[in-house]
Amino acid sequence: MNVYSASNLSAVNKSQSLRVTHADQTPQDTVNKSVCDSVSISEQAHKMNENWQTIASQYDLHSIYGDEIRSLSKELFEGGFIGRGEMMAIGAPTSMNELPNQKHDLLNDMKHTYKLSTSIGGHNSGSNEVYQNAIDVLTRLEQTRNQ
Repeated sequence: MNVYSASNLSAVNKSQSLRVTHADQTPQDTVNKSVCDSVSISEQAHKMNENWQTIASQYDLHSIYGDEIRSLSKELFEGGFIGRGEMMAIGAPTSMNELPNQKHDLLNDMKHTYKLSTSIGGHNSGSNEVYQNAIDVLTRLEQTRNQ
């Protein structure tokens, strides 16, 4: 980390050593100090993390039924992970004739649909952002599942 103001700070290690050099000091005046960082995570953040982990473990984004897609979308929204627009983008029916017993590759289908619709100018700036956010959240969810 480099901060340029009255002093120049260079963190050598996340929690161990901090070199402090003030602008008016010579290299011989440099002082080494030990520092310890501590971070506390709220109970709400712990619960959100647990909820995220649970959602990730419940859904296979590459093999998922339509009703599961809508449940996933609702859980992500109610958990505070996505907004209404993303909930609608994720939870939209996969087709006009969606079959209840057919599995879908949700993540890759959304990426493919986004690419196609973008190529023909099918998004305004708002829908573009919503769709990209939805894909980003699903991508992170998949990464969590695969960890």
